[in-house]
Amino acid sequence: GPTLLLGVMSFVGLLLTYGLNTWLPQIMKESGFNAKGSLSFLLVLNGGAIVGGLIAARFADRRGPQQVVATSFCLATFALIGLTLSLPLPVLLAAVAVAGTGTIGTQVLIYGFVSNFYPTEARAAGVAWCAGFGRLGGIFGPVIGGLLIGAGISSATAFHLFAGIALIGAAATMLVKSPKPADAPASGSLTTSGLAVSE
Repeated sequence: GPTLLLGVMSFVGLLLTYGLNTWLPQIMKESGFNAKGSLSFLLVLNGGAIVGGLIAARFADRRGPQQVVATSFCLATFALIGLTLSLPLPVLLAAVAVAGTGTIGTQVLIYGFVSNFYPTEARAAGVAWCAGFGRLGGIFGPVIGGLLIGAGISSATAFHLFAGIALIGAAATMLVKSPKPADAPASGSLTTSGLAVSE
């Protein structure tokens, strides 16, 4: 059901957030950047998350969070694949910033999506479920990165794997159906818990 899908979204968001925050410098070092350059990627990742997250939040307020969260996950997918290409440094840094928006920035939007999804009486439990299940992703992210690096997997493969996980997050987001109250009128539209539900 929707609750499981919302949990998967949070799981993916935190897996990517913690996985990239933990291993991005190491992965970039494996790609040939020195330690200082590798750490600068981490700053750009989090800077992109702040700026991009604010922009995405504005769009979410106007168009609803579901479409924006799915789009952000897709942006992360393309950005992470871009990091495996031989791009000029400015383009590479831009890709890292977009990846930050699509991972860390997306996770913030997911909490907003979840809190608006449930009716008031179930909201706290819904957010707690997503945060708790998501934390498992926060544990798995660094573990997956460590296993990849420990196994001598190339940085390109690591980024492709993270990109695939982001795509799973986008798919889970699009599969979530808005709640439809049982006592809804036969026609017209109404707003439930901040989400528009059209009959």
